[in-house]
Amino acid sequence: MHKHPGSNTVFEADVTSRFGILPNFFRSAHAAPELIEQLWGFAKAGYLDNPMPSVFKERLFVWLSRFCPMRYCIVRHVGFLLGEAHGRAAGDANAQPQTLHEVITLLRRPSPWMRDMAPVYANLEAASRPDGRWPAAGSRLEDEIFACAAVMFVEPARCDSARGALIRALGLRDFEFLSGCLAFIRTAHYWTMLHPEIESEQDMLALMRGHEELARLLMEDSEADRCEMSVRTFAELESLRELNERQELQKAKQALEEKDRQKDQFIAVLAHELRNPLSAIRTSAYALRRLHLQDERAAPLVERVDRQTTAIARMLEDLLDASRMAFGKISVHVEPFDLRAFLCEVLDEHEPHARQAGLQFDSTITEDTCYVSADRIRLRQILDNLLSNAIKFTPAGGSVKLTLAIENDTAVVSVRDSGIGFESAFSEKLFEPFVQQEQGRDRSAGGLGLGLAIAARLANLQNGSLTASSDGIGRGAQFTLTIPIVPRLDDGPRHGGPVERISPRSVLLVEDNKDLADGFAELLRLHGAQVRVAYDGPSAIKSALEAVPDIILCDLGLPGGMDGFAVARACRAEASLRRVRLVAASGYSSSGDHANAITAGFDSLMTKPITEESLRELIH
Repeated sequence: MHKHPGSNTVFEADVTSRFGILPNFFRSAHAAPELIEQLWGFAKAGYLDNPMPSVFKERLFVWLSRFCPMRYCIVRHVGFLLGEAHGRAAGDANAQPQTLHEVITLLRRPSPWMRDMAPVYANLEAASRPDGRWPAAGSRLEDEIFACAAVMFVEPARCDSARGALIRALGLRDFEFLSGCLAFIRTAHYWTMLHPEIESEQDMLALMRGHEELARLLMEDSEADRCEMSVRTFAELESLRELNERQELQKAKQALEEKDRQKDQFIAVLAHELRNPLSAIRTSAYALRRLHLQDERAAPLVERVDRQTTAIARMLEDLLDASRMAFGKISVHVEPFDLRAFLCEVLDEHEPHARQAGLQFDSTITEDTCYVSADRIRLRQILDNLLSNAIKFTPAGGSVKLTLAIENDTAVVSVRDSGIGFESAFSEKLFEPFVQQEQGRDRSAGGLGLGLAIAARLANLQNGSLTASSDGIGRGAQFTLTIPIVPRLDDGPRHGGPVERISPRSVLLVEDNKDLADGFAELLRLHGAQVRVAYDGPSAIKSALEAVPDIILCDLGLPGGMDGFAVARACRAEASLRRVRLVAASGYSSSGDHANAITAGFDSLMTKPITEESLRELIH
């Protein structure tokens, strides 16, 4: 082996010239240096000289390294992504360095095992790449390709759907380049597992010491042992006896999981079936509230019905979200928006409830621009839960305060109350499903113990976090939500701009539950709409053709062989009905349900129980 001037070998100089540094990975195998040089050849073929874009390859390397228990690779390749003194992305001197925010966002991205992959496969199968270009960093297409690549990387024996989706999206040639890169990454991980003496370089150790969140994401990933190469798996397969024991344990685990699945399925069906009668009650309460009832005793009765049905509706939503969490099907749909304006809307809604409970209700919101990329509905769900809990668990005379601040490119929303508080040791358990602090025999606070668990999961899905703290029983509590901020978009549509209002609207309501249909119809009429009702699919099509409405609000679960999907397809097949606004109504609301509704021809899907606000927005 020839020496390079300056005490480096020719090989080490070659490595350094590509990466800008000499990684410890290529200092290993001292007893057989020719072997590591051969590994360098594979690195160049499968990774460095692979024609995929450099930043795409490096982000893929970092993303897949999440699922390996040995953390050397992910730490080093995060350095390559950040560039400058930390090296070069995929050994490319011209690669654009990523920011720390971009890297953290990548590390926070939910894994395939925390999301519904069916829409991902469907999107990739339908995807097109103009001129064969690879996706941009942070794009939806990159996210979906990375998700499928992770399934191939971690579960190569069980990846038919992911593999097929990638082949259709990329084409065979680019798929093979992607496969070559995966093969080298897997080899690099295996090598580091067999050489635990390889330590992270000083530059990355210093960087992690200065960035606590980055260090936590890199070193404490809960999914770091997913890869089938893990040390734990090899240990379990050390002998046939242990393998048999593992198989028996797996069977027992599967039996328990099947019982859980049946329970969760029952909860989902139960909640769905309860939504129709609940919707009928709520809609009737809305309508009664708008009528001029003569007896003065009627108003508080209507208010009571509305308040209690709202509480039941919230519990039903928690049950459904808990079921989606168990099935890994809970999802978010993010968009950029002004968090300050959004919080003001949330506060306006909760302030009357706080005043009614005899509480001081305050807020402090930063004056700095604060845009986030999040799911409005799910973020509202988190904040509603935090504020409702603060109001519910704070005795009269106490206080509730919401604060918005910006810390290190992160929006920090805190809800602080002076209520009952909790022991500090209870802070982590608060976010476990069905866990509640002792309420006493009367259970005056109510609830199922699901809200905070769902809120924490929703925060994670939006690249954020939710934490809790308290100084002890009777000393109040603080819940802190973090969401990464994004640059303000100056060229997109603005919420809250001028909205065209057309009144009155003609609505065809299609609903087989007569009580619910008649209640909806009456409430829509009270808001100025012209309403016709059909109780099945064929009569709905006939009515729509006789007098074309502006809007068709159609239940999906119609009887008689023509469900709501069939109604939508039939409407879109008629020239006179193609411009009619079609809105689906259903007790199911997963991402798959929304996608199926859009595919059938609906413009959107409204989830039951439908609120008065939703109906009012529908006709304006």
